[in-house]
Amino acid sequence: MPVWCSAQATLAGLVTDAVNGSAVPYVSVYVPELRTVTLADSAGHFRLEVAHRGLFVVQFARLGYESAFRTIAVADQALTLDIALRGTQMELREVNIVGTQVQAPRETSRKVDVVSAKEMRQSGALSVSDAVANLPGVSQLTTGAGISKPVIRGLYGNRVQVNLLGLRFDNQQWQDEHGLGIGTDGVERVEVIKGPAALQYGSDAMGGVLNIVDEKPAPIDSLQQDVRVQIFSNTRGASLGYGIRKSRAKMWWRLRAGADSHADYSSAGDERVLNSRFASYTAKGALGFQHKRWVSTNTAFGSYSLFGFVFDSLSRTVADDRMSRSFEGPHHAVVLGVFSSENTFYGDRVKWNVNAGWTTNKRQEQEGGNKISLDMLLNTASLVAQGAWRIGKASTWTNGVSAMYQTNTNLGSRVIIPDATTWEGSVFSYVDEHIGKVTVEGGVRADLRTITTERTLELNAPDDEIQPFSREWSAFNASVGCAWDPIEQLNVKANVSTGYRSANLAELSSNGLHEGTARWEIGDPDLDVERNMNAELGLTYEWHEQIELAASVYCNAFTDYIYLAPTGTEYIGFGVYRFIQTDAALQGGEVALDVHPSALKWLDATASYSHLIADKGDGSPLPFIPADRLRTALEFRPVGSIRLRVGCEHVVEQDRPAEFETRTSAYTLFNASVGYERTSNQHPLELTLVCNNLSDERYVDHLSRFKYFGLYDMGRNVSLSLKLGF
Repeated sequence: MPVWCSAQATLAGLVTDAVNGSAVPYVSVYVPELRTVTLADSAGHFRLEVAHRGLFVVQFARLGYESAFRTIAVADQALTLDIALRGTQMELREVNIVGTQVQAPRETSRKVDVVSAKEMRQSGALSVSDAVANLPGVSQLTTGAGISKPVIRGLYGNRVQVNLLGLRFDNQQWQDEHGLGIGTDGVERVEVIKGPAALQYGSDAMGGVLNIVDEKPAPIDSLQQDVRVQIFSNTRGASLGYGIRKSRAKMWWRLRAGADSHADYSSAGDERVLNSRFASYTAKGALGFQHKRWVSTNTAFGSYSLFGFVFDSLSRTVADDRMSRSFEGPHHAVVLGVFSSENTFYGDRVKWNVNAGWTTNKRQEQEGGNKISLDMLLNTASLVAQGAWRIGKASTWTNGVSAMYQTNTNLGSRVIIPDATTWEGSVFSYVDEHIGKVTVEGGVRADLRTITTERTLELNAPDDEIQPFSREWSAFNASVGCAWDPIEQLNVKANVSTGYRSANLAELSSNGLHEGTARWEIGDPDLDVERNMNAELGLTYEWHEQIELAASVYCNAFTDYIYLAPTGTEYIGFGVYRFIQTDAALQGGEVALDVHPSALKWLDATASYSHLIADKGDGSPLPFIPADRLRTALEFRPVGSIRLRVGCEHVVEQDRPAEFETRTSAYTLFNASVGYERTSNQHPLELTLVCNNLSDERYVDHLSRFKYFGLYDMGRNVSLSLKLGF
């Protein structure tokens, strides 16, 4: 139940240790909706201005303690709120953001897993996709070390929506070698929302959502800066970053810049994979303010990325140095620009959210010698507007609309998909109600989408099979779920949701050779809407702050699932493949265990297992399905600031390949790391040394596109990460 305080009031209190009652200093007190952060002082006291009416989740967090969450309702009287934190070695928990709703982790019916930016650095991850692939039920489809996209419970591409700066992000993810391409600079954490989330996010959220959450503002009346340096032995790579942020009571701002540069990676035995190099340069600026009943966050983000083509380099001899970062050979060049404005207006009983933004994505395929072949420009305008009514002391009713307008334009000599215009509009309504120890969520959504393609030379000329077309699809989706705390130690979640998507431009209108695949792909403009229904049950049990067990099972049933299948024919020497549809079912589950015995406070043991079976309607396997995976790790803290970690990842044999795949052997990887962390408010320091694939195992994952060219995944990689605040 929420605690009430007056509008324009001061929320104040004391943070203490739940065991001995002593004050806990320097606890972060954060109201995500208001983008407001303060720190408790050295005696555990805090004060925070709450300037708007409404329901707000407040998070209390400090390293070494379990995060606490309280819901406050700004109304008629001032409030003093004292908090007792329990000591724990478990990771800090954050609020979850589902749609525009901010919720405590136990109060959402969704299965939401989180990886923080610090965990990304401590794992030696090369990208956001590489980092989230360490979560149960999450994998990555890779085209080498630099190009990867997340796979959630066997679904990827246009079946997984990426949410960036409060809006849907589209970077032409319909193509396998089009990676996510988003770095970690300025990112606080990545939330993986599993299962269909069409109610909150619309189309393309059939398999789940990757919600990329930007860093918090600096605490009020403070200026913070930090520098980050990472080096990687295998790719001879380096990653650099700098950030500065400042906050006042009613305004805050931040600036970020980063650069990554990697040479070719090597598989086991130092076998170089020529032209697998990649580089990226990013910049981000944000300005936020509060004005009367208006809270606004405005962000501009830009990046320039380069990715070498391995496929076009297979027949070449090594002509450049092992440290070479030259992109004179074939490569992708990708320019990304995003502007986002996230706004909240607070009324006496209604909260209005209006998020609007523009994304531009320009992707070139440069074949070497400054010759540009593929050159596509994708522009997307997005808008989400919704109002949340308080219909009780702890309930809200949300109604809203969303719209998207998108254009794809070909500027190069080679065409993969046609020039096209996409428009999408939606209306939705859902209720979030807290009844004692139960949270109930549910709602409905209606969507309308149209795609109109234009005549595009070399793809749909008058004598070609696929002609320009205009299609319209409509869909109705619903979701209902609950979260229940029958006892303090147990949290149970159940959810049934539907999702949908229309076919993407490649599936509708491809008619040509796609690089690196040796396939001639032909689309079908008459493909129906792909729909799914997912039922999921999960639980989390905590025993005496020493053992945490989390488990979930799901069944995801599809109608008109779209996939690529061989026809058994050839055209100019290449196998012809067509996009077709079938019913399908993906069933599986995940289990995770975290043990930190009170008698051995310096020890933490974790383990997780992910299982998935995915079949077409006729019982044959779906393509690109990850194998079962077991991860284990032991973490030692011999001294409070020192962390030693050893881990093992075992991937079982994928013995159920699809019709144009081959079996993939099992493999086991060993990882180790040592880290030092200083949590001083003046000069925080984080230093980590990581060795991944310690034994230099020669392996290839089932979701690696290099597998069919006889190329293996990355061998031993040692990385050193340093982050210093000042």
